[in-house]
Amino acid sequence: ESQERMAVVVAPQDVEQFLAYAKEENLEATEVAVVTEEPRLILEWRGKDIVNISRAFLDTNGAHQEADVEVEMPKEEDNFFKKIELPKVADALQKNDNKSAWLAMLADLNVCSQKGLVEMFDGSIGAGSVYMPYGGRYQLTETQSMVAKLPVLKGKCDTVTMMSYGFDPYLSSWSPYHGSVYAVLESLSRIVTAGGDYRKVRFTFQEYFRRMSEDPKRWSQPFAALLGAYSAQLGYGLPSIGGKDSMSGTFEDIDVPPTLVSFAVDIAKEKDIITPELKKAGDKLVWLRIETDNYDIPVYEKVMDQYSKFTEDIHSGKIVAAYALDRHGIAAAVSKMAFGNGMGVKIEHDVDARDLFAPAFGDIIAEVPADKVSELGITYTVIG
Repeated sequence: ESQERMAVVVAPQDVEQFLAYAKEENLEATEVAVVTEEPRLILEWRGKDIVNISRAFLDTNGAHQEADVEVEMPKEEDNFFKKIELPKVADALQKNDNKSAWLAMLADLNVCSQKGLVEMFDGSIGAGSVYMPYGGRYQLTETQSMVAKLPVLKGKCDTVTMMSYGFDPYLSSWSPYHGSVYAVLESLSRIVTAGGDYRKVRFTFQEYFRRMSEDPKRWSQPFAALLGAYSAQLGYGLPSIGGKDSMSGTFEDIDVPPTLVSFAVDIAKEKDIITPELKKAGDKLVWLRIETDNYDIPVYEKVMDQYSKFTEDIHSGKIVAAYALDRHGIAAAVSKMAFGNGMGVKIEHDVDARDLFAPAFGDIIAEVPADKVSELGITYTVIG
């Protein structure tokens, strides 16, 4: 583990300036090596060579290992995107009882307010926070990302850092591949709804899987999950620049769900940031729906097109609040948007009741002033 140490390669003419910068920041920096044409690693100590080995040997990592993988495919009859995961919600919908379905959704432990837990942690350390974990006059609309100004010694700074995460254990348990694809998308959508530009995002992934063995099926989960995350990175043209993994999530016969959490980080200007609580009576709620293919995978080009336009609509003042949807659908999202300022929401009758409660990762609900709706660049449906 070397979180506090970094190796930096610089041109010979830049060494002195780099060391001066490090000294300004009170960081210890030492020139330790020089890059050579000859592909060998040579270490000297007290005038003697104590290591002298070939680069080719290092490239093998000392030992060659292989593992067979048998990927277990998700079952179509259990398709996560075509069922309502909460039994009480599903039962109420079968009886056309939308009110009971709505209340059951809000009562679920994954949806209900976690304010007591969240406020145990100080969201204002350094006084750089742009918004608190809960927003609105009543501080009841939960935010979906962290936004804080860069700390500067003197003067003012309008540059902010942003961070969000994405992961759903229920989706990942059905299909680790889809779970990772949508973890990446969920983290991305939460940056976009706060006013960040998805094109500047970099990811870091945290992975946690059951203990591996020589059983090819045990390797299915990490293989499928990493393939999904890799596919999403290629699809958006955005890299993961860090991460941490563990394959020790087994106790006797109990395994952790296949876990790949995507964290998205971004930079933006403070003036471009918006918050999710509803702002004004009479504004319209619009629904941005992402396009998916026959395998329930996002059509990456279409997502990027819509997210780019969404960012432009925020920056031009056409969108004043936004919330990224997840497994819990529209009902939970608009409720949370309404709580912060004690406002109400009227859903139009042509919205399918099932759509209110169905998973909708990557979709966004946005609040738009009534006179700005026709000016939106995104493709949308007015829902209320």
